[in-house]
Amino acid sequence: MWKSFVAVMLVAGTGLMLPGQVHSGPPGIHASGKPTSSPQGTGAPPASAGRQDPKPRAAGKRGLGVQFDGRGWPDVPEPVAPLRIGPAGSGSAGADPNAWRPRPQRERSKGVASSANAGARTGNAEPARATASGMALGSPLLDVFQFTRSPQAFKNLGGQQIWWRVTIYGDGGEILGIREITHIADCSFAERDRVEYDTDGRVFGRNGGSVFAERQGMPWPTDAERGRHELALFGTHLRMPWCFGDSITYSVLSSDTVDRPGERLRRVRLERRPMQGSSLIGPQIDTRPRDQFEIVFEPGTGKPREFVHRFAAGGGRRVLLEDWREERGVRIPYRRIYVDDTLKKTTMLEILSIEPQRVAASQFRQ
Repeated sequence: MWKSFVAVMLVAGTGLMLPGQVHSGPPGIHASGKPTSSPQGTGAPPASAGRQDPKPRAAGKRGLGVQFDGRGWPDVPEPVAPLRIGPAGSGSAGADPNAWRPRPQRERSKGVASSANAGARTGNAEPARATASGMALGSPLLDVFQFTRSPQAFKNLGGQQIWWRVTIYGDGGEILGIREITHIADCSFAERDRVEYDTDGRVFGRNGGSVFAERQGMPWPTDAERGRHELALFGTHLRMPWCFGDSITYSVLSSDTVDRPGERLRRVRLERRPMQGSSLIGPQIDTRPRDQFEIVFEPGTGKPREFVHRFAAGGGRRVLLEDWREERGVRIPYRRIYVDDTLKKTTMLEILSIEPQRVAASQFRQ
């Protein structure tokens, strides 16, 4: 053992390197022979000894909005407990068991009777309820469309050419005049019609709000206003009652019953909405008069029997709907008879024929 110690000391004194040792060499010279940037002595500590790990951020110090603890880890706030829905304090001591209660019902206003005492205040009348319009669930028009088929089925007819016969009756029921009219319509649109009079060469057409008038192939602007009324007349007759399925243009005011000789029928009252109010839903509170319509139909089958048009300026027309026929899956009344208050016929619009017709937008504008 003593000899081994002496041998080790001798080797250390001579500067020899044992396997596995790395000597720093002479000052400024690396063991591989390359110069070093900072000379080190034999007893100098290695360069790595002077390096120290970066000090962790002090607790509570913030960097970029993040707070670190004494170990250098970011502090993460505890998650917020979710809001509890229900009686609070059921499991904690000292909590009020009555802290959560359902919201009490608000009292009705004095002007509206509750369902319990509606009969006492307003007789036997039911409280007013909003009536669904168009094809909405609960709309009274659904019974009508069950018989005539849906508005979409009517739109699927596309272009059609209709031959109308208009008959005018006198006070004694005699025929005063007869006229036949050719009507070309695009059923896919609410206002796309063309009416032609073969006797004098007059032609009226409309595409939406645009109306034109011609006579013998020449523009006739002075007849445009007259053409507007006639286009609306034949266009409404052709598209009634399917046009009332548009809840934006027409709103249902009420639904009730009406007595006729020997029977009781159902009636739906509608109103045409103004164009500036098309973004609203349902009837509007407006004192200005507007056109109103009525459809009277059988309660069991939904078959329309009468159509009433009441004008905003006053007066109205009552039309009896007869001779229902099926045209490509859609039921259409082929005969419409205008009657007065005594049910005496004054005018009759009769469809002689309906045929599919290829149409283009250019046919309905000048």
